[in-house]
Amino acid sequence: MDQHRLDTPRQWGSDRRSDPHPLIPPPVSEGRIARGRLAIVLTIAVWACYIAYTVFEQFVVGRASSAKLVVEAIVYMLVVTALMGSAMAYLITRIGFFYRSRAHHRAPRIALDPFLAGPTPSVTVLVPSYQEDERVIRTTLLSAALQEYPGLRVTLLIDDPQQPKTRAARDLLLAARALPGTIESELTVPFTRAQAAYDRFENGLDSRDTPVVTVDDMRDLAAEYQSAVGWLYGLGHRQEMVDHTDTFFVEHIVNRLAGDLGTIAEALERGAAEEAVLPVDRMTQLYKRLMAIFDATVTSFERKRYVSLSAEPNKAMNLNSYIGLMGGSYQEVSTPMGIALVSAGAGRAELTIPNPDYVLTLDADSVLLPEYTLRLVHLMEQGAYAHCAVTQTPYSAFPGAATRLERISGATTDIQHIVHQGMTHYGATFWVGANAVLRKKALDDICEAAYEGDWEIKRYIQDRTVIEDTESTIDLGVHGWTLHNYPERMAYSATPPDFGSLAIQRQRWANGGLLILSRLKDQFRAKTARGQKNRFGELFLRVNYMASIFWSSICLLVMLAYPFNADLLNPVLLLVSVPYFMMMAADLKYVGYKRMDILRIYGFNLILLPVNLSGSFASILQLLTGEKSQFKRTPKVRNRTTAATSYLLAPLALIALCAYTVVRDVQLSQWANLIFAVINLVLASYAMIAFVGLGNTVVDLLTHLKGWLYRPVQPKKSRSAAPATKPATTAHGENRAMAGAIGDWASVLHYGAEGNSPGMVAVRASQAAASRRGARAPQVSSSFEEYTFFTVFQPIFELESGEVAGYEALTRFADGSSPHQGLADAQEHGRHIDLDAALVRAAMASAASLPQGTWLAVNVSAGLLRRPRELEQLVAESDRPIVLEIDGADPEDLVDLPAGVRIAVDDAGAGYDSLARMEALKPAFLKLGRHTLAGVEAEGARRASIRSLVEFARENGCTVIAEGIESAPQRDALAACGVPLGQGFYLGKPVPVERALADAASR
Repeated sequence: MDQHRLDTPRQWGSDRRSDPHPLIPPPVSEGRIARGRLAIVLTIAVWACYIAYTVFEQFVVGRASSAKLVVEAIVYMLVVTALMGSAMAYLITRIGFFYRSRAHHRAPRIALDPFLAGPTPSVTVLVPSYQEDERVIRTTLLSAALQEYPGLRVTLLIDDPQQPKTRAARDLLLAARALPGTIESELTVPFTRAQAAYDRFENGLDSRDTPVVTVDDMRDLAAEYQSAVGWLYGLGHRQEMVDHTDTFFVEHIVNRLAGDLGTIAEALERGAAEEAVLPVDRMTQLYKRLMAIFDATVTSFERKRYVSLSAEPNKAMNLNSYIGLMGGSYQEVSTPMGIALVSAGAGRAELTIPNPDYVLTLDADSVLLPEYTLRLVHLMEQGAYAHCAVTQTPYSAFPGAATRLERISGATTDIQHIVHQGMTHYGATFWVGANAVLRKKALDDICEAAYEGDWEIKRYIQDRTVIEDTESTIDLGVHGWTLHNYPERMAYSATPPDFGSLAIQRQRWANGGLLILSRLKDQFRAKTARGQKNRFGELFLRVNYMASIFWSSICLLVMLAYPFNADLLNPVLLLVSVPYFMMMAADLKYVGYKRMDILRIYGFNLILLPVNLSGSFASILQLLTGEKSQFKRTPKVRNRTTAATSYLLAPLALIALCAYTVVRDVQLSQWANLIFAVINLVLASYAMIAFVGLGNTVVDLLTHLKGWLYRPVQPKKSRSAAPATKPATTAHGENRAMAGAIGDWASVLHYGAEGNSPGMVAVRASQAAASRRGARAPQVSSSFEEYTFFTVFQPIFELESGEVAGYEALTRFADGSSPHQGLADAQEHGRHIDLDAALVRAAMASAASLPQGTWLAVNVSAGLLRRPRELEQLVAESDRPIVLEIDGADPEDLVDLPAGVRIAVDDAGAGYDSLARMEALKPAFLKLGRHTLAGVEAEGARRASIRSLVEFARENGCTVIAEGIESAPQRDALAACGVPLGQGFYLGKPVPVERALADAASR
């Protein structure tokens, strides 16, 4: 297939590779391993000789003749030791990589296809996305959807702002929303054809006397594979070709998958030509493999649409928000604060999210090879990996980068692949967040729940640091879970193409390791408690992984900036770093780069010093203040990202310092120092020119300078004129007035009919309410006073069985005032009945998801009782029995109550008054207040009085509810008195509906 030619300009020194890394690492010779071991021995030996020589010269011979020289000698030896430690960590992990690559044996298809054809665990792919280019998201979603795994559910977690401020942001959001449906529609075509062919095959077998495969069946299957090949080539041809990532996706994912299927089709054709047939089971496996490639449901989810989910601006909480919903059914409820996503009762669900066995996380700028999910899930289903929580293939860089910076950054990424694979050999695997298969059971094990307002927020992946995957690694280790790096290159991720976006990424990587370093002790203590042995190698590699960026940057800066005593710089010292650089140069050649790229990487790291130090100091600042560092997403756009001023001026200052050091060393004839200074000057200057660019540096600095000097004056907001008034409505009846009372205009009108409302509700004055005060009411403004409140629910228990019989709905105003005060304030403006109706409606809407079989008690004012038509409409909106708790009502107010509604009244205090009130009002429930219960556990007379009251209530068809139960003795005493129902803080506090549901489920 002829592909579109890329028109992206390529820099001199860009990546000329076109082929990806081999899936399986090339064989490692014994000589290579021997040289690696020798490098470790030489590094330790030279370091030990240097330390011994320096100690002898400085402290025994006495060259350190002053306190200043003593401190210098000690500091310099510590710096050398720290840098040597980082070099040793690399040399050790590469040996581990060699061992693992030699021991790895790839599972053949004949082992995978039976697994694929059987009952496979469920997998959900989560792709967090924030203002990504449509082409980037499409490539990622397609690479996920084309995984050879049946029933895959791919969900794009769109985190774009819900109210875009620019047209470009709006276009990105709309494109992201449309993509899942488009991709699923595309996949439906080949899947439907493959499924129909499989059904024909199955029906054909059933119609035969003996279920055997025929030559025609072989040819039919070959034709289906050829059809899939054609569809895949067509998909690749439709791909928008912009850069090397598109080339990789088309050539090495889509076309390579098509080639694999074409090979199978050809094999089937040849078998049919030789009149050979496959067993039925094998034919079934091949059909199911074909269907599995296209069997994917592609959806999207936007957590920022819902006020009930976390709005923390980071990838971890984007993932957590969706993972926390897994296994539940939900419905949307409109509130003035926004849309809430709440648990739905039977038949009310608008959104149902399955609870998968595995969760696959994939960054929006990454792609997976088609067998990724199958091979990793197949591995985790083996008994030896039953306690493995995370399996991943540390990502590699796309080949063919068009810029020098992207090529060198990609080289460090590919070297890190070796490091991560080697760390697994020593049990020191870290989760690398770009892609991973996570066992959902393990995520549930480390879940932490907290509350933001009245909403429960679940954290599976910690967001305390901006490197959330590292802290989650520690959490999993504490709970006894392990992690594993699959020893193949099956995932690729984009590298920032310019210095501005790269600085944002690397600053984030450097921020967080120090903050969670102390948590390592928790993991090692947990291992000791489980009887597992802690190995020094694991501890050393984990500490180096989390803290080496900080200490290496500090040590290198100290060596560059401070003029140490020339006697400390012994030529032997250079030999400490030689094995490290030689081995890394060999590894660069091994992964497809040039040996001389080691010098480019050194210069690259020099100009990244301020970036790494900034991230490290941000971590320290968070440790001191407790405030989270701001999560900065790596921009993934075609245009260049402006670099921060400090990230431009600091490298320039470093170059100037190196130049000054060169001049100074020449003047002082310090030739050993001169070599080090010249190397740093040349490589830092080269990196600044090649990777940042002099023109880009000037443009970015001028841009920042303009921002400092010129700040556009915001136009003053003119005072808005008083809004036009409208005449009050005089002839629309009471029902219309009631509707006007409730919340966020038309949206809140549907609370009772469309779902739950556990969040905030805002109630505003209505013109209709004002008009009800008289036909000649004065005109009212269109500005409204707002009442904002929560509805909470306190359970009412059967004291004998401990079962929940019902719930009392209670109102909590956001300003802290009591409902009585709010109603009194509303009464001054003639709106108390409207407000009371709104409280009742919100309570009944919120209660829709409470457990079935329970009744709901709501407080109703006497004014609303005197409006039976409105009360009847309110009660009709409830899906459960309603109990109206009344205060100050007369018997005539209860004549026209809606059918089926029961009444609850408070006791009048004195014994006779309560009995008389019960006899006059005929309530279904009598509520005993705290004043009646006080001392019941100790006073026999009070218990006798309560017994008589309970007996009289029973004779009059009334049930007694004890309010304010605050202790177990009080509850037991009331139960002994025959009180059937009770409520109070001891039994259950008033909580939002979500907590009420959780409490009910835990009983």
